[in-house]
Amino acid sequence: MSAGTYDVIVVGAGPAGSSAARAAAENGSSVALLEREPEIAHTVRTSGVTWMDAVKEFGIPRNLYHPVRNYTFFSPGNEVTVRDTEARAAVLDVRGTYKHLASRAQDAGATLFTGTDVTGVIERGGHVAGVRATRGGKESEFAAPVTVDASGFQSAVAKKAGRVGRWGRFGVGAEWEARAEWSDEDTWWLLVGQAYSPAGYAWVFPLGDGL
Repeated sequence: MSAGTYDVIVVGAGPAGSSAARAAAENGSSVALLEREPEIAHTVRTSGVTWMDAVKEFGIPRNLYHPVRNYTFFSPGNEVTVRDTEARAAVLDVRGTYKHLASRAQDAGATLFTGTDVTGVIERGGHVAGVRATRGGKESEFAAPVTVDASGFQSAVAKKAGRVGRWGRFGVGAEWEARAEWSDEDTWWLLVGQAYSPAGYAWVFPLGDGL
């Protein structure tokens, strides 16, 4: 299928979007899953830390996550470590996980459109009835009675529909993946306070294999 009419349109092929697309397709809906980037997880914007309950719920394969049992919290005046006998959190292979979830959506019957940038919404009777998007330099229309905005921070559909405004305040983070053989692969560290980060937190998350 190509641009046209569907039962459900999902904008954004991250974990939420791919999972919504898969659920809708498994329930018999025709689904268009739109992703603005040229490929799934082309740009990574998360460290990928999540809980083991979510890993199991989303069916993430074992080769795509590193389990964590201990959690250390630092502040300028304190340090606390919480230890457990089993892993209750995990650090994901983000690119691999995103691709896996998008593949599951496609296997369920959803049609994936990468390189598809939403430029506007289709409205009928005051309700969103689809989106306009640029794909391969051409303008296309995707119509559907249900449109799911899973574009995250961009809020691509909600903003263009006038449902939300621009963010008044947001934070910017940076991440560096490094080899650190000294690190404890069972423990993550969260550092809070302006001594470490002026407006948020700093972190060390083990990926396994000394990374």
